[in-house]
Amino acid sequence: MTTGDHQDGPDRRPQDFAGQLRRLIAVLHPPGQPPLSDRAIASRVRETGGSISAAYVAELRKGIKKHPGLQHVQQLARAFGVSAGYFTDPEVYERVSEELDRIEQINSQGDNAELVELATRMASLSDSDRDALAMLVQRELSARRRHSPDG
Repeated sequence: MTTGDHQDGPDRRPQDFAGQLRRLIAVLHPPGQPPLSDRAIASRVRETGGSISAAYVAELRKGIKKHPGLQHVQQLARAFGVSAGYFTDPEVYERVSEELDRIEQINSQGDNAELVELATRMASLSDSDRDALAMLVQRELSARRRHSPDG
């Protein structure tokens, strides 16, 4: 297993909700800062309009509480900027997990806070939105290459 309790191989789905939550905590935190505490996660949930206690976050993270209600699943997903399907739908889990892998890779390459923040934000976009953004970036890079002295 790698960071955050996910499996390697074709089905990398964590064993349980706790593993999925721990992976989000391990990967999606402010650049240059440690992973969010249970209290900070509860605060984020409140900032996004939800309600959860730090104690309940701790129970979910530790696997003491194994099956949160849909409302808490949605609130935690929103707090981390991912689709609630990350916790419930294998296909969505796989897409988000790929983004988390990219973020981990960026994090391991050094202090690049802007790229980490951008990748974190992109993780919550739909496939079509990510494709559109990638196309925009590609066009901009092509235009810059055409106008550069090295051309």
